[in-house]
Amino acid sequence: MKTRFVILVTLIVLVVSACGGASGPDIQVEDPWVRAAPMLEKQNESDEGMSSGGEMGSQMDGGNSAAYMTIANKGRQADRLVTVKSDAAQAVEIHISKMVDDVMTMHQVDGVDVPARGQVELKPGGLHIMLIGLSRDLNAGDQVSLSLGFEKSGEIIVEAEVRAP
Repeated sequence: MKTRFVILVTLIVLVVSACGGASGPDIQVEDPWVRAAPMLEKQNESDEGMSSGGEMGSQMDGGNSAAYMTIANKGRQADRLVTVKSDAAQAVEIHISKMVDDVMTMHQVDGVDVPARGQVELKPGGLHIMLIGLSRDLNAGDQVSLSLGFEKSGEIIVEAEVRAP
């Protein structure tokens, strides 16, 4: 009787330890990079509040760039990227580009779902991170720090290499 109890407890401990910890998301960021771009200055009074991005980022000075990466989730639970911060820009937003009636459009989204045991690719022409109102020139070879905020995994800081387009 005592042996059966010990075996039962051992089996329960093994099952619980096998399920514990690995059941949540396990976010890994692969190949983060940022498009090289110069910081722009206002050219004259009439340009005030306008950046090179036209309507997008129209309240920011400094020019714009974009960040790309693959976000992999090795865990058993989905997660969601909801915020991004960087000191390289006045504002950072998650955007998506889509072709609509033969015209490329872009708009902000409130987050990016990262499926359990899956991945999402942030790439040119699709989902990406906009750096609006650059605070410095982004030259090829530089590094840009990005703070990615996930619903379940919390903050993950990555260093993204600046690459020429």
